[in-house]
Amino acid sequence: MAKQYTKEEVLARLKKTIGEGKPVIIAGAGTGISGKFAERGGVDLIGVYNSGLFRMDGKGSLAGLMPYGDANQIVIDLANRVFPVIKETPMIAGICGTDPTREMRYYLKQLKEIGFSAVMNFPTVGLIDGRFRRELEDTGMGYGVEIEALKLAKDLGFFTLGYAFNVEEAAMVGRAQLDVMICHMGLTKGGSIGSKYAEAMTLEQSAELIRKMTKAAREGYPDIMIFAHGGPISGPEDTAYIYQNTEAVGFLGASSIERIPIEVPLTEAVHHFKNVPLKK
Repeated sequence: MAKQYTKEEVLARLKKTIGEGKPVIIAGAGTGISGKFAERGGVDLIGVYNSGLFRMDGKGSLAGLMPYGDANQIVIDLANRVFPVIKETPMIAGICGTDPTREMRYYLKQLKEIGFSAVMNFPTVGLIDGRFRRELEDTGMGYGVEIEALKLAKDLGFFTLGYAFNVEEAAMVGRAQLDVMICHMGLTKGGSIGSKYAEAMTLEQSAELIRKMTKAAREGYPDIMIFAHGGPISGPEDTAYIYQNTEAVGFLGASSIERIPIEVPLTEAVHHFKNVPLKK
């Protein structure tokens, strides 16, 4: 069963990893087998949130932003499946902080009781733009509501991670003094259902945006840790470029860890079995 850690204990674990010259790796887990083997691979944190469920069903991660289920209930349901196979790794709950049907303090206390050590904002309106985003903001379901939910989680003793998508949101994460800002570059490219839009974004452009976001966040909280996620940052070689060209010290991999790496080996395994001849 997954162990629960205090905010200070999580922070100490991550600082030890960084001090050894290693990046912090977060893996999304939409099923127990993803979490189980991510832990065996040495992952530092495991995130449980609604898009993992859809991803492991073979759907795109953006299903987590659509009205296909109760995002906050899915976290609880997935925890019951993932927690029993995890031994030591701190667990992150991805919460829908804008959910108008939840009293967030009570919900966060439920997550604490289950055994989560950390909280981050997913699903998030940060991935939404245009008129729909403006009207979400105007009607009280905007990004600032997510930040307030994360601040409440911080007050309740959780380690907190904030997804941010641009300089303005990065500044909000910094002012909230969250422990980590995850610079989200958009839906991850690669594999069978990766983002085509992200293929037009370069690693150089991502690094430039991460640097700007880092500056904005650290104006509010100089000690905030910077992680990266998504867009063209898809494989280990991509993260290497980001580490060398920004102040990022970690990476969150969801599609990059639990979807893309299994697509080809699984296909090939079936292919090999299928091509064993029967006795003549």
